[in-house]
Amino acid sequence: MLEACFAADGRMVTRNREIRGRTELAAEMERILSDPDIARVRLISAVDAGRTTFRFRGVVERRDGTRAESFDAGEIDADGRIAILLTFAGPLAEADGASASS
Repeated sequence: MLEACFAADGRMVTRNREIRGRTELAAEMERILSDPDIARVRLISAVDAGRTTFRFRGVVERRDGTRAESFDAGEIDADGRIAILLTFAGPLAEADGASASS
């Protein structure tokens, strides 16, 4: 499945590390899924994908009942595979009344 959807030289970037290529990503996924404290990992939003970008929300549910949410976004290459996956742990804090302008 990784070969079909993740570029051979794709990158997963988190706040503290970078995972390069399918082999490293497969090892990281195996490490996470073999953790006895993790009950399951699942999507909690639709996958919003266009021709070049995508985004979704996910959650890791632990056996003790706690959860860790994430927001993931990335870039899709010309072959339709994930080139970059950016993972942001936890929800964003609310802005203190500030508004962004374009």
